[in-house]
Amino acid sequence: MAAVATGEPLAVVDDVKVWTTTSKEKVGEAVVKDENGNKVGTVESYQDKTTVHSMKVWYPFQGNEQLSDEEFFKIANEQRALDETARMHATAETWNHRGKVTAIVGGAAMVAGFILGYAAPDVPVAAPLLEIGGGLGLSVGYSMAWYGARQMQPENHAVDRSIAERAAIQYNQNLGHTAGLSMSRSF
Repeated sequence: MAAVATGEPLAVVDDVKVWTTTSKEKVGEAVVKDENGNKVGTVESYQDKTTVHSMKVWYPFQGNEQLSDEEFFKIANEQRALDETARMHATAETWNHRGKVTAIVGGAAMVAGFILGYAAPDVPVAAPLLEIGGGLGLSVGYSMAWYGARQMQPENHAVDRSIAERAAIQYNQNLGHTAGLSMSRSF
């Protein structure tokens, strides 16, 4: 359901998005020797490393309700920003959809290559080409779909924060509101 103008002021709310990632980090290496003192190998030691990331973000609000960018710019009657936002989301959906199709076709080609390799071992070139090409298609398709999905997240905007803030100020002034133009908030 789309949000409608309620007469409450529009605002641009600042926030900080925080997330953690865990990776393996090499912390040591030991040399393995045989009974004569000859080096026969090495053993590497790894440890989990947790990294905290943060990113400044902003969200559009009407009163206490968070809005999508489309809803915000429609209520604010900011057509140019609404058009840019719609264009960005349409492009993101296209990337996501095409990425999924590419990944599925790539995965199918890779599986077909494996099957062909076992079913027709006398065709030496076709199976490895299908496997490699399919694997490449699968990974490229996954990346395309991930990019499209990421662009559709509420933290990504087609326009700069200042444009949203200017739209909120103009809308609020037209309604006779002078406060609540921009704020910080914890989610």
